[in-house]
Amino acid sequence: MTFLDSLRRPRAELDAPLWLSRVTVVAVVLVAVVAPLVSAPYVNFDRSMVLVYIVVGLGLNLLTGNTGQISLGHGFFFAVGAYLSGVLVENHGVPYLLLLPLAFVVCYLVGYAFGLPALRLRGLQLALATLGLALVTPAVIKRFEHVTDGHAGINISAADAPGFSGLERDQWVYYLCLVVALVAYLVVRRLSTGRIGRSLIAIRDYEAVATTLGVPATRTKTTVFALSAALAGTGGVLYSFVVQYVGPEAFGLPLAIAFITMIVVGGLGTVPGVVFGALFVVYVPQWTADINQSAAGITYGAALILFIFVLPYGVISVIRGLLGPVVARIPGRRRDTRPVADGRDTAPDLATVARSTTA
Repeated sequence: MTFLDSLRRPRAELDAPLWLSRVTVVAVVLVAVVAPLVSAPYVNFDRSMVLVYIVVGLGLNLLTGNTGQISLGHGFFFAVGAYLSGVLVENHGVPYLLLLPLAFVVCYLVGYAFGLPALRLRGLQLALATLGLALVTPAVIKRFEHVTDGHAGINISAADAPGFSGLERDQWVYYLCLVVALVAYLVVRRLSTGRIGRSLIAIRDYEAVATTLGVPATRTKTTVFALSAALAGTGGVLYSFVVQYVGPEAFGLPLAIAFITMIVVGGLGTVPGVVFGALFVVYVPQWTADINQSAAGITYGAALILFIFVLPYGVISVIRGLLGPVVARIPGRRRDTRPVADGRDTAPDLATVARSTTA
């Protein structure tokens, strides 16, 4: 087997001892909690943007990676959440913390309404339909300028730190993003495994068979689309808190490309991969722009080509390949897991799906 072939191989999820998994989780959370207290505001800004992308990427990866539905239009739902924040907070005095559940509900309903007809399409047709949604988003924002302020956009002064916290604004906003990202991570992780996860995988790979076994494919796909739209809207609210401004040019096609790049680079169908994808879309364009301004514009395209042809299972597959032999030698009690066939966090098992759906 050549080196290139080894990069294209799927990798099973790391079978780490339970004690190591728990220690790793605690260490990562502690670092994430302490980091903004010892960092400059611009560093906290970048880290907050990573968390915003994680929230959006978790929903999009659940839709595309686990369910197999390609969406290029999640920038629209991201914009809905951001403009809900701008309009309701700045013009109507709505408490900014209320915007998070409000944007989730509104974008869930809008996503469900869009998903009902759209998810009857498949593959390229669905991608083109959602691409149209991404293309019209800036035009729609400008068209309703009496609400959105059109080209001028809206400055947002919400999410100041409470006086009792003793935190600066950038630190408080970071913690808001961190809490939402952790909750979203746990929820999506739970959904992508177990009975629901097996149903999604079955729909993605064997929809006709899954439907025969009793999995309601259309309803499930529409619900997942709505959930991913809701997470995108929630990410849009967080984005408005971080950037403190929303304008139409921020929600065009480049944003849709960034979202897709994030889940491809991280690893389709893997929840931890979203974290690496978010780090990529925030930091890599910055680094390439420091080298050459024009290089930033081709970063996403080059990354997509590279990962599709060379690393189809994303960064997470490489990390699993490197750490797998080491982790396997560490002693300790492990979860009762099986190696997966496609390198993702769950594997299609129609026999299991049949048992779970008829239970």
